[in-house]
Amino acid sequence: MAAVLKKRALAEYSQTQTIQEPVQKIPVKRLKLVKKSQPSPSGSTLALISCLEGCKTSNDALRTLLRISDNLELDSQDVPEILKRLSDHFKNEAESSVRVKILSLLCDIGQEPNADVVLIIDEIISLLKNDHSHKVIAQGMNTILKLGKLITDSATAVHQKLVEVAKTYLKDVSHAVKCKCLEIIGVHSPLCDSETKSILFLVSSYFNNEDARVRSQAFSTIITLHERGFKLNPDIYADVSESLKDDYEIVRSVVLKLIWLLGNTYPENEIFVPGSDHEIRLIDDAFGKICSGVTDLSMQVRTLSAKLLGSMTLVSPKFLNQTLDKKLMSNMRRKRTAHELAWENVTSGEWASGKKWADDAPREVLDADSINLMNSGACGAFVHGLEDEFLEVRSAAVESLCQLSLNNSYFSNLSLDFLVDMFNDEIEDVRLKAIDSLRLISAHIVLRDDQLETILGALEDFSQDVREGLHRMLAACRMSTTCGLKMCVEKLLDNLRKYPNDKRSTYRCLQQIGARHPELVLPLVPQFLNIHPFFDIPEPDVENPQYICILILILNAAKNLPTIIPLLEPHTVRHYQYLRDTMTSFVPVLSLSDIVISTVAEPMSVDSSLEFLNNVINNLDMTESTFRVHTSLLQTAKEHLNRLSRIDQAVAGTAQFTALFIGAQLIYSQIMEKGFWTNPRTLATQQAHNLKTSIQNLLEHCLKLQFFFVGLSPADKCAVKQFHLKALALNLVYIVKGSNSSALAPCHHFLTMVENMQNELSNCGLEPDNFTMAVFRELSMIEEPKPGAVSRILIPIISEGRIGKIPRPNVQINMSSAEILEPTGQTDTSLKFTAGLIMSVPFEAELRHLLDPSRVRIKIKYPDQKTQVILPRPAHMKPLDFDKKETEDSGYNIRLLTELLISHQVWSEACNIDINIALAIPEADIGRRKVMDSNQTLLDLCKPIKISVAPKPIKKNILS
Repeated sequence: MAAVLKKRALAEYSQTQTIQEPVQKIPVKRLKLVKKSQPSPSGSTLALISCLEGCKTSNDALRTLLRISDNLELDSQDVPEILKRLSDHFKNEAESSVRVKILSLLCDIGQEPNADVVLIIDEIISLLKNDHSHKVIAQGMNTILKLGKLITDSATAVHQKLVEVAKTYLKDVSHAVKCKCLEIIGVHSPLCDSETKSILFLVSSYFNNEDARVRSQAFSTIITLHERGFKLNPDIYADVSESLKDDYEIVRSVVLKLIWLLGNTYPENEIFVPGSDHEIRLIDDAFGKICSGVTDLSMQVRTLSAKLLGSMTLVSPKFLNQTLDKKLMSNMRRKRTAHELAWENVTSGEWASGKKWADDAPREVLDADSINLMNSGACGAFVHGLEDEFLEVRSAAVESLCQLSLNNSYFSNLSLDFLVDMFNDEIEDVRLKAIDSLRLISAHIVLRDDQLETILGALEDFSQDVREGLHRMLAACRMSTTCGLKMCVEKLLDNLRKYPNDKRSTYRCLQQIGARHPELVLPLVPQFLNIHPFFDIPEPDVENPQYICILILILNAAKNLPTIIPLLEPHTVRHYQYLRDTMTSFVPVLSLSDIVISTVAEPMSVDSSLEFLNNVINNLDMTESTFRVHTSLLQTAKEHLNRLSRIDQAVAGTAQFTALFIGAQLIYSQIMEKGFWTNPRTLATQQAHNLKTSIQNLLEHCLKLQFFFVGLSPADKCAVKQFHLKALALNLVYIVKGSNSSALAPCHHFLTMVENMQNELSNCGLEPDNFTMAVFRELSMIEEPKPGAVSRILIPIISEGRIGKIPRPNVQINMSSAEILEPTGQTDTSLKFTAGLIMSVPFEAELRHLLDPSRVRIKIKYPDQKTQVILPRPAHMKPLDFDKKETEDSGYNIRLLTELLISHQVWSEACNIDINIALAIPEADIGRRKVMDSNQTLLDLCKPIKISVAPKPIKKNILS
């Protein structure tokens, strides 16, 4: 009976399976159908092209071609078949738009890596022979142009063939075909002396074509030929100049470029003035022609003309000076002989008073264009450009005026008044450009008092960028009189009272003014310091910003003029000592031998500092002692190097780098000496926590070595990364052996670092250290790099490894640093705002020697331990040194000026919040946390600033 029941149960179970089976197959079939509908990568394009044969209408064919271009995946063996089918469809297609799309698709196919470009070009040429559509021929020429650029220059025969094809289709009536053919001629004409004249003659014959687009392309082709090395004939200058009167701005723009090119290429060629036998230099005439473009009807042409003028530095001074005067100067006219004057009177054909022939004829009739050496439209070109209604023209005119002034001191003095007038422009960017231009030409000019008064009037500008630009400009310029200097200082002090945020910029400005004008500062010292010959004046407050400005001015002047020092009062000398300690960058070192004060120690020489550094490193490398002695030596060396970095700024970066490297070695040695890292599961809670903290500190030291220093040599970078690799190996072993978190991400990160390290060492030609060599060797033999297997390999390598050598001193190394200037954190009052709302706090900081400015973050830590991380806007990060070109090797010096938005709920009393600047290191987040949160790893660049904040509760309305 039991056997029967068992059989029945099995039968029922099997029946249920057969009943449910079709239901389960339905989604499987659908998935398979979806997979079949997706074309396989190989031959997918060929399959789509096969669908062209089944297309009944041109619209269907066009849609198919669009699908092909969107999903273009080629196999090298399918290319000939694809070309054949596309060519066949091209020959049988009646719609021109489809043929255009086929030619465009052939261009895309030709740009694939496996395509035969020459074969495709030949196929296109054969297809175009029997085609009469202008659109199709224009697209064919465009395809030939693009594909021809992929052929090497050595294939002269192919390029010559393309040029011949272009010459053939130049007879086409369509402007699009003509333009593409001219472009082909300009790009693909071979550099042969025998063909140069014929090609230039052919292209120049289209200068007077009836279509403006063809004329424009003909001039552009001439420019392209010149850029490729063709020697242009300067005789075409006359024909080119006539085209400046063209009705279309696209032609006039290209003609201006060609005139500029001819003028700079053949500056000393002599040409005849139209209507006379007088000759002038080609560069001078070209300069006059381009000046005429400043008064063109088109804004684009005026902007281009204003830009081109700045690069024409070979022009004669009389032509250059004429651009600043709207009236034609007398020396710009051709002097006529008495015979010519008499002949004009005889040929005038009019009677007047009888005393002289043609004495009442209009001046315009007598002074024809043939008399002027320079077109009257070119007179006052820069005046017109600076008064233009469009800011693009004014901005370009200011730039060109600055460029020309840099090479001509006389012209720079002439242009000074015009640049000063631009300080009152309505557009801020134009004002800033004028200010920077005046700063750049400051070496050639001396400011008069009237000019200085106009400049100082711009200090009332609301824009902080404009005010600081004026500070930089005043710091670079020279003043002519004592009255002007006094007026400048008084205006700066008044401006500082109105805008206290300009304090640092004003300090820097007065520092440079004092250093540049010591002889003008000397007679003003008693007046500035209120020194009375008979009475004692109350001692000023050394914390007063206005008084600090005066001291900075006088002390920097005393650096270059020691006769100022005896005029100083005793309290002024004490204030100098205070400012020298607190504001080292603004106050110089003065030799006050007659006054007993603690003098500032002279900086050490770079050679002695480097010798000390080398001795420290050599002694550590030679030492073979116990762990306790070696640790003591490392600690002592670290302290000495930190002290050296504070003493000698020349080697501060190297000393800080070496000290940080030694600190990382100390942490690593302590971890290895205790030996707990091999089996952290057996440790007590406190010991495990200490081990985890030590490993995190070690990784943080490695990140600082990698991201806090600029100017590292390839050997230094590899040494840091190899030490980082050792720390990552130690961290991986700890996670596998003593943590419950997943080790897949840290293991993958470690293996990626190993691969990158191997590539970098081979690229730099450097040998790896013993640890890295062992890791390379062992990992190359592992079959499946799982975390457990990798950690078992790493444990003996880490145990046997020794501490690597310390990198040699490198003077080019600098450490990233940050200094928060505002808020100062020294105020006794608390900032109050309504709880739940937002309060804005002005923030200013100077960051130096940054490796990557995009990593900068502002970190705000509230009393409840919540942290807010702010990403500064790029517009708020401006360079500190405007004239210095900064690179990644030298580091970026940046001024960060922004507003911090602070918000919190109600507190019972006022508390401090910490504001700090840090670098974001997203590379360090892999495997560092069990739960990845939004906060990145942040490394502090400076000590936090504390400000007191008191959120007030919301006041309820009385009526509520």
